[in-house]
Amino acid sequence: MKTKRRFARMMLSAINYRPFLFFFILFSFNDLHAQGILKVPADFPTIQSAVDAAQEGDTVLVSPGVYFENVQLRGRNITLSSRYFLEADPAMVIRQTVIDGSQPVHPDTASCLLIWKGETAATVIQGFTFRGGKGTVWLDPAGAGTFREGGGILTEYSAPVIRHNIIRDNVVTPGGAGIVSVGGGGIRCGEGAVRIENNFIAHNRARRVTVEAWY
Repeated sequence: MKTKRRFARMMLSAINYRPFLFFFILFSFNDLHAQGILKVPADFPTIQSAVDAAQEGDTVLVSPGVYFENVQLRGRNITLSSRYFLEADPAMVIRQTVIDGSQPVHPDTASCLLIWKGETAATVIQGFTFRGGKGTVWLDPAGAGTFREGGGILTEYSAPVIRHNIIRDNVVTPGGAGIVSVGGGGIRCGEGAVRIENNFIAHNRARRVTVEAWY
């Protein structure tokens, strides 16, 4: 119980709870009414199905639960959010809205979230716990070889805003023919201009790393 209370205080401190929540709710409601809202699981059974149906500027709004998915935005500039900014205890909602990447359909695409199709700064990821990711195998565009990286989140040639999330307990391990290195247990950010703000990132690992890894 003490550990849970301490963790909640850390999250509330990280997101500057009192002043932040009022203004964020105000602007968020304006944004949500201006664009479409796709609710998971009320309207769509999975996060990926909602993302696939989303249009430019839409919001995919996810209720608390554990979602065993490896979500890909596929070039869509959208807001992917939990309901944390709508609730009295945002830290609890962040802890309880989980994208768990531990059961990938394909073992080589095992990041919890992939943002690697040119998504812009209009893309916002907020209010989730990312856990259980094992990284994605990808070919470095600069010709450095094949890597498995990004247990929690992998970005490449994109500029999303990633804020107010918990990224924890993701482990990238070696495996697969021709892989020269593994890295980025929590987040791997390649070319682009990613903004990473007020996240709690802990207990992520990349085993047997042979080149620099981003956590």
